[in-house]
Amino acid sequence: MAGKPFAVGRGAWWRIGLPLAAAALLVVHLAWDGGPRRAAAVSRPGECGKGAARQVGGPGGSPGMVVGSYGTDNLPRMKGKPTFKVRLTISPGPDRHALTLRTPLTGAVTVQVHAGRGGGLLAGARGLTARIDALMYEAGRAPSATGTVRVTEDDFLHLVVELPDAAVCPGVTMGDLVSQDPGGNDAADLTVVTVVLVDRASGVRMEAQTGGV
Repeated sequence: MAGKPFAVGRGAWWRIGLPLAAAALLVVHLAWDGGPRRAAAVSRPGECGKGAARQVGGPGGSPGMVVGSYGTDNLPRMKGKPTFKVRLTISPGPDRHALTLRTPLTGAVTVQVHAGRGGGLLAGARGLTARIDALMYEAGRAPSATGTVRVTEDDFLHLVVELPDAAVCPGVTMGDLVSQDPGGNDAADLTVVTVVLVDRASGVRMEAQTGGV
């Protein structure tokens, strides 16, 4: 005798659906709050351990963009892995022409980190995104994270770019991205960070670099 097809009543669907929904929320929570992260593939501009940094523009790079600071966020109170960030400041440059950019600058940035003293590539990635760096503005003065920003002599633009884990070469630590000798005082040991920003929408191309090449 053939049995009846299995049918789930409304009450049964609720009992089945609730655990499934809870499991789905747990997965989302883990993905956002320190859960296992899968490193996204990156396009690395250069071969690990090879090729010294090339000098860009004049001292500091292109007029209009400078690297304000770079380093790792690894304070004890912060959760998760340290992240390497580069902070940029954009101004109109010596020609004093105002710029209009739309933020975030998605996929517009290339970052390379080379060892000091002419050493090879430690980390790098193309297609990174520059976002508004709210920490560099006075309270309440930061532009909207999304929208059009006008850069003038009175209003510089502060951006931050984060280097993904996958951009770091094998065997290199986050500390290595700052200095080969963290305990030393020789500037030659500091890494050389090169940043290229290309915004096709506005026709802007800028370069900036730290240290000496």
